[in-house]
Amino acid sequence: MDFVKEFLKKADAGNLRRKLRPVAPVSARECIVDGRKCIDFSSNNYLALSDHPKLKEAAVRWTNLYGAGSKGSRLVTGTFPPYMELERKIAAWKGSEASLVIGSGFLANIGAISAVADRDSAIFADKLNHASLNSGAQLSGAGFRRYRHLDLKHLEALMHNDSPSRRIIISDTVFSMDGDLADVQALKKISHEHGAMLYLDDAHATGVFGCKGEGLASGAGGLDISMGTFSKAMGSYGAYVACSEEMKEYLVNRCGTFVFSTALPPAAYGAIDAAVDLVQSQEYCEIRRNLLVKSAKLAEEIRWIGFDTGNTATPIIPVIAGDPEKVLRISRNLLEKGMLVVAIRPPTVPKGSARLRLSLNSAHTDSDISRLLEALEENL
Repeated sequence: MDFVKEFLKKADAGNLRRKLRPVAPVSARECIVDGRKCIDFSSNNYLALSDHPKLKEAAVRWTNLYGAGSKGSRLVTGTFPPYMELERKIAAWKGSEASLVIGSGFLANIGAISAVADRDSAIFADKLNHASLNSGAQLSGAGFRRYRHLDLKHLEALMHNDSPSRRIIISDTVFSMDGDLADVQALKKISHEHGAMLYLDDAHATGVFGCKGEGLASGAGGLDISMGTFSKAMGSYGAYVACSEEMKEYLVNRCGTFVFSTALPPAAYGAIDAAVDLVQSQEYCEIRRNLLVKSAKLAEEIRWIGFDTGNTATPIIPVIAGDPEKVLRISRNLLEKGMLVVAIRPPTVPKGSARLRLSLNSAHTDSDISRLLEALEENL
């Protein structure tokens, strides 16, 4: 077990060791950490839906109707009739022929990517893609080519130099540690011109972008697979793959994390069903608009203070300080002032780019934001 001790020793020396910390939710904007009530600026609950009465009521109702568990995998006994109806609703929302609900975003990515790619394939992936996308690519055994972050000229250069039997472009639409956006239309164009499949991870865009909260990767034109989650803006748990009917049937047979996993419990499906209805309403169209306006203003004010916030265009606002020790110190200082802002360090982000990952949600008040800005200015 010496390798374990050595790893932990090195992690401690570099201020890179991660630790679990109990965080008790109070509301969409508040939590309790170490016995202290804090404003939560770290969750992915962008639309504050995790506390919405309709999601809670639906989760309880579906539990009462169908039980606490799904009793088996989707291919055995875990596909209840309302699950299939919900998948049709998700497909209509996403503008695709079909959708498939899978246990989590990580499971969806590693399962679907390793199903559509093989050793005779080449995957072209953005350098800052989520770890689950990289894991899926590595699991597939395909050639793994990584292009510089958002550098589509580099992507095209890599594709010109590589001609395997099957090519797949993979990218996040919203990058979870930077809050910046992929150029979805340009990726569709490149995939079409090079005869490549396009796989987009819409996890942090789902619920936040689009006329009906459908995200940035919607519609069938030029897009082969769109993956998204229900565990962030949608307030519940699980993931979806939006695709063609034919691709869905293929994944039902070839996606190992779907085939060999127990289905999500009815409570999760109930909450998902309620969330999909809510985000398409006029009320949530306005909530999304206000959240994005508020997020842009906050990022601008943090830059004015003197911090680097990168190129964020979302409620995810990185406060990049570079040094892990400095980031940890600022995070501790903010916690002492009643604000939870988690420090993100390598290897989650590239070396030299340790940061606070601020995450705004629709429940945060102007007073919350003022307190945050005042505290950040004191820590510059």
